[in-house]
Amino acid sequence: MRAWLPLVALLVWLTIWRVRFSAIEKFYGLLGLALIVTVIALIHSGQTHILWPEAKHLAPPKGEGLPTYFYFGIALLGAAMTPYEVFIFSSGAVEEGWTRADLMVNRANVYIGFPLGGIISLALMGGAAIFLAPRGISVSHLSQVGLPVSAVFGKIGLAILLFGMGIAIFGAALETAMSAGYILSQYFGWQWGKFVRPSEAPRFHLTVLVTILLGACLALTTVDPVKVTEYSIVLSAAALPLTYFPILVVANDPDYMGDKTNSPPLNAIAFAYLVLLLVVAVATIPLMIVTKAGQ
Repeated sequence: MRAWLPLVALLVWLTIWRVRFSAIEKFYGLLGLALIVTVIALIHSGQTHILWPEAKHLAPPKGEGLPTYFYFGIALLGAAMTPYEVFIFSSGAVEEGWTRADLMVNRANVYIGFPLGGIISLALMGGAAIFLAPRGISVSHLSQVGLPVSAVFGKIGLAILLFGMGIAIFGAALETAMSAGYILSQYFGWQWGKFVRPSEAPRFHLTVLVTILLGACLALTTVDPVKVTEYSIVLSAAALPLTYFPILVVANDPDYMGDKTNSPPLNAIAFAYLVLLLVVAVATIPLMIVTKAGQ
């Protein structure tokens, strides 16, 4: 596996270096829909009626109690809403030159795209509850995610799933690398973005390159990538208020938003979510220590 890492890192860098932002967004966003095969497989299995009774097999080992449930709940929250997404989406708006005419499309991305991602996540957990948990299989490797789909659709279904996973993982590598470039460049006031030639934003592209190299070097060690992912999303959940609160402030500022500021009902929902994120931020580290990171 590690022999492929230098090649993949090179492909990530070349894609960011040469491909337009809008092309990256559309290509990897649309092809990633191949992951819907997990939902179709779960429905086609005809066993969704036993999903809730079998879900008890996904509970933490006896004696660990509620802290473990809360720890993995925080992990799910961190996976659904990571701080780097703020930078990639806001910077992407500048990259693509969004106007008011783009509001409808981007609302569709939020109201359709995010629920769809949630449904796919639930399908992955549902497949594990039906096919893996009753057989005592604990998912500890990414390859095991494909077992439920292959059990329903065989090699063709597995091939579709692997394609979708590859696109999603490669797309995530692109997003995180570019996000690092956006964060550092915007903080120090450097020229940034793919809307200018690479020679006009050298420090942005250097940051992206260094990020990719560091990620590849980390992956080349013996560190467990699943554990690295788990720790990163849990710690991301702890940092969410730091990005969420400024967005909430800007969303209520007419100097920035004009007539598109938040309505009172939307602010009530947003404030309730802020309270939840503050609780999560305070509880994350203690839960990580108490549960030994969910072990």
